[in-house]
Amino acid sequence: MNDPAAVRVYVLTGADAAMALDWLHVHADLQGVMEEDLAITVWLAGELPTLPFADLAVRELPVDATQPPVTGLEQDTAILVAGDLLVRPPWVERPAGFAGIELLVPRGNAFGSGEHASTQAALCALHAVWDAPASLADVGTGSGILALYAQVRGCPALQACDIEGPAVVAAQELLPGAVVHLGGPDTLQPADCVVANMTATELHATLPAILGLWTGRSALVLSGMRGPEVDGILARLPAAPDLRLVREPFTAIALRGRATP
Repeated sequence: MNDPAAVRVYVLTGADAAMALDWLHVHADLQGVMEEDLAITVWLAGELPTLPFADLAVRELPVDATQPPVTGLEQDTAILVAGDLLVRPPWVERPAGFAGIELLVPRGNAFGSGEHASTQAALCALHAVWDAPASLADVGTGSGILALYAQVRGCPALQACDIEGPAVVAAQELLPGAVVHLGGPDTLQPADCVVANMTATELHATLPAILGLWTGRSALVLSGMRGPEVDGILARLPAAPDLRLVREPFTAIALRGRATP
């Protein structure tokens, strides 16, 4: 996690606040989030980036350096993504009696730590179709949590990419031994399993390159689509998905491995 002294706090209000939060989960180093009925408070490592939304008001809260730092992580808990799949940061203890697969994600980013619904959908879909691939490529890796799942399950060859520098640094720290590139899917080599958790717009832009990476020997997992956006992605796939999984408001889809993609 970043130095709490460098964390800045912003309050988002307006009709587009929820969409702005979704955008920040992908494009910023979120350290914590508090969602209320009329406002969303976010903690960031550094300045808030320019948000591409019209109906949105942003107010920065002062940080009192003389008081113990408030980082937005104080209410963190372990997240049971599936009955046998758990995600938690290192400052939260493992629930008593849990004996399944555990992903330990030290980064403060809520998107990376499994709190975001699109991340949970992607993890559940990958978990459901996992067949021990020889290689995995994670496009738009964020903190690297999907590649971490593959590492924990014993995948021997991991590579990932992201267009955001802080995400690449976080993924490199989380995944020693993996190859993590700054850039898009064109920076990666073909892989048996390919995963991507991004917005629908980003999926559309990168889908030809994603499909070009996929050898078809193991699963293809795509997540980050809202309900009305799913059909547009499905229409561009080489086959109907074997799995469609929803964590509102996001959908993940998966194609199992075949002889040819």
